[in-house]
Amino acid sequence: MKGAFLNAVLALVISTWAAFAVEFPLPTGEGASLEDTKVKCIHSINQCWFFSYIKPSEPICGSDQVTYNGECHLCFNILYEGLNITKLHDGPCANS
Repeated sequence: MKGAFLNAVLALVISTWAAFAVEFPLPTGEGASLEDTKVKCIHSINQCWFFSYIKPSEPICGSDQVTYNGECHLCFNILYEGLNITKLHDGPCANS
């Protein structure tokens, strides 16, 4: 009984925190610097595994007019795929 109660409390705490969790903010807009974006991605990419389990990502539009599944997806493409893109705005791109 005690174990079930502790598990319930833990689940409540995590789900409450997840409701308020936000992905890390990336520089946004036409003037967003690729270098600033890369620095933010490098510092924040380790959070991505945790965010992906607790909260679904909201789509964002990249400077290549491709809709990405959140900041983690965009950062992965910048850091590991070598794409030179930045975040234009929250939400899907107009052509998506």
